[in-house]
Amino acid sequence: MAVLSLAVGIGANTAIFSVVNGVLLRPLPYRDPERLVAIREVVPKLAHLYPTLPVNFSHYYEWRQHCSALESIALLESSAPNLTGAGEPERLSGALVSASIFRVLGVNPQLGRGFLDEEDPEGHNQVAVISDSLWKRRFHGDPAIVGRKITLNGRPHLVVGVLPPGFQFPGQSDPWVRPGLGSKTEVFQPLGYSKDDFEEINGDYNWSAIARLRPGVSRQTALAELNVIQAGISKRIKDDKMDLHAAMSSLHDDIVGQSRRGLLVLLGAVGAVLLILCVNLANLSLARAAGRARESAIRTALGAGRARLVRQTLTESLLLALVGGLLGIALAAWGVQLLIRAAPLDLPRLSEVGLDGRVLGFALLVSIVTGVAFGILPALRSAGAHPQEAMKSGSYTTTEGRRGVRVRGLLVAVEAALSAVLLITAGLLAGSFARLMHVDKGFDIERVLAVPVAMPPAKYTEKAQQAAFFDRLLQKTRPLPGVLSTALVSALPLQGESWMDLAAAEGDQRPMFERPMVNVRFVSPDYFKTLRIPFREGGPFDDSQRNRKVAIVSQGTARRLWPGRSPLGRRMQHNDTLEEVVGVAADVRSTSLDKDPVLIVYAPYWQRPRLSASLLVRTATDPRGIAAAVREAIHQVDADVPVPEMQTLREVMSDSAAQRRFQTMLVTLFAAAALALAGFGIYGVVSYSVARRRTEMGIRMALGAGTGGLQRMVLWQGIRPVVAGLAVGIAGALAAGRILSSLLFQVSARDPLTIGGVALVLLAVSVAAALVPARRATRVDPMIALRFE
Repeated sequence: MAVLSLAVGIGANTAIFSVVNGVLLRPLPYRDPERLVAIREVVPKLAHLYPTLPVNFSHYYEWRQHCSALESIALLESSAPNLTGAGEPERLSGALVSASIFRVLGVNPQLGRGFLDEEDPEGHNQVAVISDSLWKRRFHGDPAIVGRKITLNGRPHLVVGVLPPGFQFPGQSDPWVRPGLGSKTEVFQPLGYSKDDFEEINGDYNWSAIARLRPGVSRQTALAELNVIQAGISKRIKDDKMDLHAAMSSLHDDIVGQSRRGLLVLLGAVGAVLLILCVNLANLSLARAAGRARESAIRTALGAGRARLVRQTLTESLLLALVGGLLGIALAAWGVQLLIRAAPLDLPRLSEVGLDGRVLGFALLVSIVTGVAFGILPALRSAGAHPQEAMKSGSYTTTEGRRGVRVRGLLVAVEAALSAVLLITAGLLAGSFARLMHVDKGFDIERVLAVPVAMPPAKYTEKAQQAAFFDRLLQKTRPLPGVLSTALVSALPLQGESWMDLAAAEGDQRPMFERPMVNVRFVSPDYFKTLRIPFREGGPFDDSQRNRKVAIVSQGTARRLWPGRSPLGRRMQHNDTLEEVVGVAADVRSTSLDKDPVLIVYAPYWQRPRLSASLLVRTATDPRGIAAAVREAIHQVDADVPVPEMQTLREVMSDSAAQRRFQTMLVTLFAAAALALAGFGIYGVVSYSVARRRTEMGIRMALGAGTGGLQRMVLWQGIRPVVAGLAVGIAGALAAGRILSSLLFQVSARDPLTIGGVALVLLAVSVAAALVPARRATRVDPMIALRFE
């Protein structure tokens, strides 16, 4: 049983450490990864809302020309090109990148070449580099793919290279900065920049930038040089008095993002479970050592030294731990696969998680430390026993030694403290997750199907064609059986911020960067009906407004632009145009469940048609039931438009909270294990104490002690160290509140209900664990107990 417990404890620690190792500790799979950095821009006047911004193209070009601290620099942005002409149309995960991207990462294609600098400009960018997975999946690993043309977004692209197997494109934890990029990116295309991109010196912060530092150059030196360049750019912006700065971080930290704290909490939680297990095994080993006191006394009498006795006991515990460690590694190999399947898809570097030399070394180290941890105290107690005392007749004592009681009580207090910290952490995370799942989103997610749709750009070059495509799509899907309403939206709810613009009321003379930043959503008139977003004033768009510049604003936007006034009929400066406000919609949590509603401006899709949008279909029954009919309707509009996997809005919401769910689930599991181990530990200690004090119990009963009094005495002696440990655990949880606070939502790290509930649960389990041996103590026959005297 002890070996199996150790195997589970060590295996769980090894499995969690493999995730921490793959995500946090393992170097990025690029050449000299320590020299790779991510660069963003900082506008101090916007820093209170957006601490950093993506990169402006013209600023990037100046950095590339003048920053000597950078060996190379690249721009990148996610894309989703349609692949046609090679079987079923498919929407791929792609990236628009500068030609320098593979030089920055230090990656050479396995076939062909990377991009050339002359392929970056518009008109010369009809080339592509594909991933190994796409090459094998769609082109059957044909080496002749290099030099062939494939059709992306309706245009032929010459395949110039195939990336090596296992290449992982750098993703990013902030979906606003680098959405959709990561290990599943399968096709790369050059930027295709134009002359206009150089002229836009202020605004258009749309790109991510990564760079490689020159050898021997520090990030601080490179950042200082970039800020000198930024100061020069600021002086050339004449319309607004503003400063520009740069922000730089290691690419590793940029990819890992906020996952670091959650993973470290998981590692601490599973480590605490192993500590509790060690405490239990130490208590069991102490009891076993007491039973072997005569054996140790005989060995001492025959000349065995104290060091030899300690060595013998430690060897036994180390062998036990190493056997448990070997079994634990086998369990960890299975557990890692479970973790990968259960882990959220947005957990960075998930594909790099696995058992390697570092993880196996960790398992060996944990096994050795565990063996020493639960073996050292019994070894010292056994070696320190006095031979004459141990050799006394019968080896029974009337009462248990005070030193032994204190040691075992201290161990129980330690496991109670650790259990309390884990239970409070799990309670806070569970309460936070429950509040997150039930927070008022401002819209209804039930029975709504979301379908991403993207037109081939070569086929739909005119804005009128794009608007007409969406008109036909809505006309085809509205009459489908079971459909209540259909709508279009440029960005699905709960998937981050997108299309950021500055907005102001007509006549507002404030400098540009003192105006509020809004999220722009392009929608169809029935969008608000489909998501059941109520209107506070006005109403939805209608076809009579197709020739007018109109907009609907959220409540928050209305309050910021027209405080204390109705915005209906007023005009708003937005995107270099004046738009008339025809409605005020309720605020919604459109970017994330754990973020307050942002400022939103809704524009009709025909006002600025786009090549892609998401189709929302509200149904009377399970929306999955009409997925095939929706797919057929899209293909009736245009057979070349691929239809990727559809999701319900409930699934979209679930995915947005996947990392929190993963953390909460594992911490709760570890807390339950800790509570069970604490209960078993208390039961074992009290049972052993009762067995050691059998004679004392017999004497007390012979002298007239009642069963109730004996039960209360045993219960109190079992619970007293738990109370002390609980107090220490609560203090520890309060001290750790600062670490947990960033992982909580609408729950204080000092929540009294959670802390009080944990105290009651832990005390209840302790009483239940101590009650069985306490009752057993009252069943001792005084005559049998005194027979040993």
